[in-house]
Amino acid sequence: MVLTLGLMGTFALGLTNTGHAVCEEMLGWTTAAHHPAAPVLPARPQVLVVTTNPEDQTRAALAVNPRGYRVVVAETQERASGILRADADRIGVVVIDSEIPGAETIAAMARALAPVAKVIRLPPDHAAVSLSKPLLDAI
Repeated sequence: MVLTLGLMGTFALGLTNTGHAVCEEMLGWTTAAHHPAAPVLPARPQVLVVTTNPEDQTRAALAVNPRGYRVVVAETQERASGILRADADRIGVVVIDSEIPGAETIAAMARALAPVAKVIRLPPDHAAVSLSKPLLDAI
């Protein structure tokens, strides 16, 4: 009989508002002492990749995604301009394919709207290392 009442009391403590408050008050201090909150890490900046080359888009994602960065792709000057205007404060690196029409304008806009972002200009007919090495150095 005592066991039944004990189990019912424990069950009621967990289900009722009053019981829940008592449990929180009595046990709350142990949770904070034994399980401190995990540190909040700042979000990594985004990497804007401006190119129509799907291989460059993939290389950039493979280089930075495992390190916690997010790649945002723009295939035109208009799209890159829109992303820079909307998210300049979240962009840390801008990779620009020199063969994109308006590449110079995109680079100037990136420097103006996201002055802390590192701008990487890819030369025409570049090799894979021309993208991955400077990108990894920038992050």
